Amino acid sequence: MNKDLMPVLFAGHGSPMNAIEESSRARNGWRTLGTELKRPSVIIAVSAHWAARSTLVRTAADNPQIYDMYGFPEELYQVKYAPSGSPEYAGKVLKLLGSDAEQDSSWGIDHGIWSVLCNLFPDADIPVVMVSTNVTASPAELYEIGRKLKPMREEGALILASGNVVHNLSLVGWDMNDGYAWADQFDETIRDLILSRNSEGLLNYQKIHGWKRAVPTAEHFDPLLIAAGAAEGSSSVKAWNEYRELGSMSMTSYLWEN
Repeated sequence: MNKDLMPVLFAGHGSPMNAIEESSRARNGWRTLGTELKRPSVIIAVSAHWAARSTLVRTAADNPQIYDMYGFPEELYQVKYAPSGSPEYAGKVLKLLGSDAEQDSSWGIDHGIWSVLCNLFPDADIPVVMVSTNVTASPAELYEIGRKLKPMREEGALILASGNVVHNLSLVGWDMNDGYAWADQFDETIRDLILSRNSEGLLNYQKIHGWKRAVPTAEHFDPLLIAAGAAEGSSSVKAWNEYRELGSMSMTSYLWEN
């Protein structure tokens, strides 16, 4: 395996407040990981919050910051994170994806990505190519999209997919610091599948007991499937930020290397 292959990250981003709260376990995890990662040439960012009916790639040279959240403290809206885009790398992504993707620069960098990156790489000096989550694609198709992106890792690209394994806003417990039993169970089942490299089980997550409560809509889970495809064959995978918050939100994240 190429030792220079850049890693793949799946980040559970959760509440936008994780971007700034000093007590946030997620934020502390992102900051720590940022000190350990090799600096990438570019970040290919797959966001749950750019949910589209096709796979879209931002090709513009900029990434206007999008505050796609409402009713939070003013200090959150004062976070500034707008790294450049990369038409060059975006073109390579489009070439790899072929008919599976199309150019679209109508979106920018949303909180699913900047909340994580402003802690991983706070200087905002690494270009980011934004990629949408195709909510019409099957699990197998999403995994295949990730597989097609894998060669970017050989060109210095860090692939970051951001979502949540468990994401049910209708059941959020605002006073909870951990997860409901059903959320824990689903999250742990997915963790075991990933750590055992059981891609078939992961792609068939809808056969897991209680999946509808954990994944009532798929846009936050789908980036995980893309990440797993991009990481296919990796020699190392570990779970990090492994916990639940607000009852129905999983923060569990994954790092694949080599």
